[in-house]
Amino acid sequence: MFKKIWHICVLAFVAYAAYGSYKASQNRRAEYPQKPVNVVIPYAAGGGTDTFVRFINKAVRDGNMMPEPIVVVNKPGGSTTIGSSFVKYAKPDGYTVLCLHEALMSTKATGQSPHGPEAFEPIAATGEEGQMILVSETSPYKNLKELVKAAEEKPNTIKFGADLNSPPHFSGIMLEEASNGAKFRFVSTGGAAKRLSALLGGHIDAAIFMGSEYIRYKSMGLRALAYLGDERHPSKEINPIPTGIEQGYPVVNSNLQYWWFPKGTAQAKIDYFTAVLKKAMATEYVQGKLDDLKIIPRVIEGKEIHDRIKKKMAGFEKMKIEKSVELPNIGAWVLGLTIFFGLIVAIKAILNKGKKDEDEGELLEPEDPDLKLRHDYAIGISVMTILYTLVLSLQLVDFRISTAIFVLSGGLFLTGFDKKKLIYTVEVALVMSLGLFFVFSEFFKIDMP
Repeated sequence: MFKKIWHICVLAFVAYAAYGSYKASQNRRAEYPQKPVNVVIPYAAGGGTDTFVRFINKAVRDGNMMPEPIVVVNKPGGSTTIGSSFVKYAKPDGYTVLCLHEALMSTKATGQSPHGPEAFEPIAATGEEGQMILVSETSPYKNLKELVKAAEEKPNTIKFGADLNSPPHFSGIMLEEASNGAKFRFVSTGGAAKRLSALLGGHIDAAIFMGSEYIRYKSMGLRALAYLGDERHPSKEINPIPTGIEQGYPVVNSNLQYWWFPKGTAQAKIDYFTAVLKKAMATEYVQGKLDDLKIIPRVIEGKEIHDRIKKKMAGFEKMKIEKSVELPNIGAWVLGLTIFFGLIVAIKAILNKGKKDEDEGELLEPEDPDLKLRHDYAIGISVMTILYTLVLSLQLVDFRISTAIFVLSGGLFLTGFDKKKLIYTVEVALVMSLGLFFVFSEFFKIDMP
């Protein structure tokens, strides 16, 4: 009896120890991060956001602030929507981060992007860079009032350079709304180098630049009319430039680099990454880089960042912007046309069934059974197409897998599950699934589900 009790106790202890070991192992694995963290930048390498992220990354790496490295991933295209969509649909496990400034809000407000801040968890906003209104040194406008007055007296004649539907474009619109009927002619000019060339070449009359861009290009013949901050810039090179508020135009707009997790990411991981960003921003290396670029070393987090996003979105949505041309919903069109033509084929088959030829007294159906109009085929393929479209729209399965299954099942259905044609059906399914994925992702730069 004693031995039995002993064995039971030992067994119970072993089971308890095994369970404790398992829980401890699970807890260790739950510690964050356990693998590299991908930071997605929706722009090409070398731009302002890319440069900012890379010197933050260097500070994190040099200071051993994380047990795992940060990996910078550039996904340009689609007015930032390719990169932001990639992060939106990533697992909310803390290993995919988006770094994108106010463009995430402006593209949502203008309809360029189907998603905005509501689709993400904001982590923090870092490094504020104020916008400036610049003209050429040869320009007749000596201050902001003269520029706005000219736009009031001769609407749509002052060419204002700013990427359309971007935060600088919104600054121009806010300036219009703060004036007495001024109307600029907005010109999409591309990046800073192109804006500079257009300004110096006389193709535009004024343009929005960042503070760092002003410092870099001012010796080439630029004049600053206004700094669009709450107060003057702390840098001695920019500080002499009066704000828009000082000149009677309450226009305030600046860029911060926002860091975003996919929606549903745990708060503990948000707090962890926020702490890392704050440490990196406080390093001498980053502070020096920020000073060189004339970026104010701000860090916004918690309630403040949520309040700022809400305020920014409200402001962007109030802006009067011409509606962009909306592309048709391809998925809905495919689904609708498939149902439409499927119904036509099915109705036609039903009506023709049993109908006799007036001259020969025979059925109109062809003699060859392979050429028969099969409404069951039409209905079957229609149902498969509807399911396929639904799976793609909900992004339940990888595009390549769902397409391969759709083509394979459709081919088998249409060939009557003929084993002799199986190999060809499989080949077509593979070519279609992998080929379409390659074409859409590589040539059209579409982020496939």
